[in-house]
Amino acid sequence: MTQPPTRGLPPRVYIPIVLVFAAAFLGIIGYFLHVAYGVSGSAIAPSMRLSAAATPSAATATLAPGEEEVPQSGGAASGNTSTAPLEGTGPPPAVREQIDAYRTRLAQNPRDLAALVGLASMESTAGMDDRAVPLYQRALALDPSNLDLRTDYAAALHGTHDDLGAFRELHLVLAHAPDLPAALYEEGVVAAAIGRRTQAAAAFRRFLRVAPHDVRSDEARTALASLESP
Repeated sequence: MTQPPTRGLPPRVYIPIVLVFAAAFLGIIGYFLHVAYGVSGSAIAPSMRLSAAATPSAATATLAPGEEEVPQSGGAASGNTSTAPLEGTGPPPAVREQIDAYRTRLAQNPRDLAALVGLASMESTAGMDDRAVPLYQRALALDPSNLDLRTDYAAALHGTHDDLGAFRELHLVLAHAPDLPAALYEEGVVAAAIGRRTQAAAAFRRFLRVAPHDVRSDEARTALASLESP
């Protein structure tokens, strides 16, 4: 007696389909997680304010013997200076709706600080630092004493390979808040990118001393170990 034909698609057909859908789902989840946790500061949250007294910043440290500073255009290994996402790619619909909402608010009120910072943060998180920089500049014109905002601006400048500009902003921040974790971490990243190993190591050590349980602490320890290796 013959067996009836098996119903359904054969494995060689349906398994690739399942894998494609799984990859797409994981990509969307990853994008949301990156947007949710990849922003270090916001004007919406309580911000640190500039004070009248300033202390010397580690961002002005000179090069140690044997070190060589890389030109500023050679930094930002992880930066992205593209002006548009690749064709056929883009954020999930919910993220796109939030971006459009921010843009609508800014069209109605160009001085909407929360919208400026929100849009800048989303652009920077998506790797579009060249779009984020002018938004941060507009936000800082409205709230120049916001240290978290200025630190995020420095990170975006680093993402566009303007490392000297990033150091300028970090110097302003660290001069008023020498132990601000986000600024110390960014100083280490930028200094390491342009070859200032001594300065980078000092920044990471201080960061780990003041914020040992920060979400970036493991990355800082890895970077420090690399900087201190012969």
